[in-house]
Amino acid sequence: MIPILSVNGVDCTNKLQPAKEGYTVTKSDLYADSTGRSAESGVMLAYLIRRDVYSLALEYVGKAPQIREIEQLFAGASRQYQVTFLDNDQYVTANMYPSDRTKTTTVIVGNDIYMKLSVSLVQL
Repeated sequence: MIPILSVNGVDCTNKLQPAKEGYTVTKSDLYADSTGRSAESGVMLAYLIRRDVYSLALEYVGKAPQIREIEQLFAGASRQYQVTFLDNDQYVTANMYPSDRTKTTTVIVGNDIYMKLSVSLVQL
């Protein structure tokens, strides 16, 4: 099983995948601004808006052309992507937007440039 199965319908099975330790799936609960503790009793007053919102932290390591290909997956004008990804042992499809994107050159060997691309995706 591979971490990223597809992005906007583009099959990623033959594309560069996140590094072994560069794939993190997080589920978060979103609470209203009015969530807080009671001044009298100290009891938490939680006003849940939405549960289990996915975010993905992806880190790709590869040659410059491979990194460029992954960058192009997340360079569309829509700024919204349908991503099918692995969560535990099953694939999940969610509409996501890219948050932070960082690219660094790790090493240059002869004519080969190796790079690292980090992308954060957050569910809409």
